[in-house]
Amino acid sequence: MAIAGSDANSRSVRWPAALAERLVGAGVRFLSDRSDATIVASVLAFFVAAWMLFWEISTASVDVHYDASEAIVWAQHFAFGYKHPPLTGWLFALWFWIFPRQQWAMNMLTVATCVVALAVSWRLLRDHLDRHRALVGLFALILIPLYDVKAEVLNANTVMIPVWAAALLFYLRARRGLGPIDAFLAGAFASLAMLGKYWAVFLFAGMAVASLAGPGVRRFWRSPAPYLMAAAAAIVLAPHVWWMLTQSGASIEFAESVVNRMPFSAALLRSANYFLGSVAYVIGPLIFFAALRPRRAALTDTVWPTEELRRQAWFLLLVPLVLPALANLVIPYRLTAAWTSPNWALLPIVLYGSSALLIDERASARAGLATLAVTLAILIASPVVAIVRLTHGPDPYRAHFREVAEIGASLAGRPVAWIWGSQGIVSGLPFYLPEARPLLAGPLSAEGRAAIAAHGLLIVCTSSDESCRQTAESFARTGAASKDVTLTRSFLGFSSPPVSFEVTAVPPG
Repeated sequence: MAIAGSDANSRSVRWPAALAERLVGAGVRFLSDRSDATIVASVLAFFVAAWMLFWEISTASVDVHYDASEAIVWAQHFAFGYKHPPLTGWLFALWFWIFPRQQWAMNMLTVATCVVALAVSWRLLRDHLDRHRALVGLFALILIPLYDVKAEVLNANTVMIPVWAAALLFYLRARRGLGPIDAFLAGAFASLAMLGKYWAVFLFAGMAVASLAGPGVRRFWRSPAPYLMAAAAAIVLAPHVWWMLTQSGASIEFAESVVNRMPFSAALLRSANYFLGSVAYVIGPLIFFAALRPRRAALTDTVWPTEELRRQAWFLLLVPLVLPALANLVIPYRLTAAWTSPNWALLPIVLYGSSALLIDERASARAGLATLAVTLAILIASPVVAIVRLTHGPDPYRAHFREVAEIGASLAGRPVAWIWGSQGIVSGLPFYLPEARPLLAGPLSAEGRAAIAAHGLLIVCTSSDESCRQTAESFARTGAASKDVTLTRSFLGFSSPPVSFEVTAVPPG
């Protein structure tokens, strides 16, 4: 009996290993029997399906994030700048000109942006890595949360990811071949990244350092390539620079709000937290690297690459990552690792590019299976994420944006042009109120009275915002329609805490 029990235990230990070996074998056959195009198309199609399903389920208990409402306000009028540079507003204007203002369309925009970034990154990786190194790199990028889990809503950080990757793609092509079209596109896409967010100044810094490093520097600067890059960057940025010089008040105010005065010790701690957070975001690619069991030669070649273009990639990755932390020590600002969203496209070239690393079909199959397993685990957890958002989410009003907007529109009896009230709820309403904009001045100011006289005003106050309620009640006493509501929302048998609002529709005049 003891021997029989020992055999059973031995079989139970061997069974997972045997299953894993079969799965790896199936993965190897899938990769060896298909072309690059078929494999990458399959991976990206699965990415779209999985993450659309994840966001549809995980956001089913709440409404669209308030960042989307801010961007939709920008999209209502074309400009060369808003609080942020204009690319996010332009993209929202184009997307929601085609699609309705619905949660699924917002999720699709986010997933589409990320899958375009991965497709561009694949071309970047394939330029410098063999087939299986590039596949491991693509799977590694998918495991970075900033490409999926953290990309809940399209904002200035997410918008930069595909255009930053494109700038790197064409810069490295121009550096290698000195092609005029590649050089022009490198400068144009770098400036498009700047039109996404000023964080791209660190991309420009990385390109500047890389352009002065390596044995090909003299050849590069004697060619038209760097001057074509500069010309393209200037052409793309010129309208925004003109806007900044003439009417960039909101952008300057936001930039000033990001700067924080603090002691050097606090700034140093923030920079350290930034580095730790950045490493945490790329723990998946780092685990892949460790699983390859790099020897000393591979580690040395990874830390300081010997090949010229890989060293270029090293500069283009490291300078934009390190420089923000150093800048924070001089001028402390609201530095966070989440802002590194666009920085990681070159990480696989730096980690997996060394010829001293053995990466074959089995390694790429294992990486693909690991990525698949993690993605499916996250997908299975999506209902739990939705329940947590509803019951313990950081924004207690997010579950009620759409319903409050519908109540306000019904109470007003006409299209809502201006909204004002408690910031927590008002920030999320414009997505559900076409053409509505937050009134930045108070309703009793001269600007507020002029807006009310022309278009009316929707006031929404939370029950705890006494100052807002007093303002709303002063209008209600003069005949404005007002309604007190208490809302709750349910999902899979779980309910959000009840939240009370006072909704007041002030008519024009």
